[in-house]
Amino acid sequence: MSTARPEVHLRMLTADDAGWLTHLDRTSAGKLAERIGLQEPTLTSELFAGAWASEDQWGWAIMVDGEPAGFALVTDMASGDGRMHIRVAPTHRGRGVGREVLRQLADHHFKAHPNLQRLVGQAHEGNIPMQRAFNAAGFRMEARYRSAFEEPDGELADIWGYALTRAEWEAGRHQFDLDGYDLHGLRFVVEEVLEGSVTGSRGLTFTFWQEGRRVTATFWSRILSDGELAGVMSRDVVNYRYVQGWDRPAEGHTVIEGRGRARVQRAADGRLQIINEWADDDGRHGTTLLVEYR
Repeated sequence: MSTARPEVHLRMLTADDAGWLTHLDRTSAGKLAERIGLQEPTLTSELFAGAWASEDQWGWAIMVDGEPAGFALVTDMASGDGRMHIRVAPTHRGRGVGREVLRQLADHHFKAHPNLQRLVGQAHEGNIPMQRAFNAAGFRMEARYRSAFEEPDGELADIWGYALTRAEWEAGRHQFDLDGYDLHGLRFVVEEVLEGSVTGSRGLTFTFWQEGRRVTATFWSRILSDGELAGVMSRDVVNYRYVQGWDRPAEGHTVIEGRGRARVQRAADGRLQIINEWADDDGRHGTTLLVEYR
C-alpha cells in the first residue's frame, strides 16, 4: 500500500454504483462496524429516483486516486443534525482518507443546507483510526454510549459520539491542522530511567487519549494503580498534572499527586518517544524515556 498522500474527492452516487456499494457494505462490516444493510435492487431504485440527493439525505462515492474506495451517507439533515455513515475500503485505510472525507462533507453540507446546524458521527471504542480521523478533522467527542454496540460474538461495546457544529465550521476548525502530535489511542512503555528513582517504573505503561490540544492518559505498573494525568499540548510538549495510587508494603495504599512535562519526538524507526519529566508534591522527581508500543 502506498504511503503517499492520496487524492480524495467526493462524487454523487448513481444507480450504477449500487453493486459495489452493497458489496462493500457486506464485506467491510465486522467487529468495529456493523453492516448498514444496503440491498442492491432497492438501492438501485432509490438512486435512480434521486432519493439519495435530497434536502434530507445524500449519498457520496469516496474516490481515491480516481477509483471508488468507499461511500459516505448523510441522513436526517432536515432535523438540523446530519448523521454521517462512512465506510472506507480496508485497502485505503490509514492514509488520511477519513479525515479528508469528513472535511469535504462539512464544506459541502454546511454550504448547501442553511438549516443544518451539526454534523454528527460515531466510532466504536476500539476503532482508534476513526477516532483519530474525527479529531484531525476538528470534530469534538461529546458523548460515550456505554454498551450500545453488539459485536458479532454477542459482547457489548461502547460507542463514541462526535460532532462538528456550524459555528465551528464557520471558524474553520475542521481545516485546522494541529502543530503538535496526535497521541490518541497510542500506548507507551518505559524503556529507560534517565534520572531519579526507578520505583514504580518497572513495567510502567501509559495509554493516551487526545482531543485537539487536550491530552489525558491512564498509567499503571506492578505497584502503581489508578494513575491518571491530564494536560495541554503545545507543539511537542504536554504540561500536565497527575494523580496515582501507590501500593507500598509497609504503608499500604497511598495517593500521590504531582505535575510533569512530556516532550514528544520521533525515533529513527518511526515510533514516537516521550521524554517524561515528573515531580510529585512530596519532592520526589525523575525522568523516563517512554517508547511507543506496537
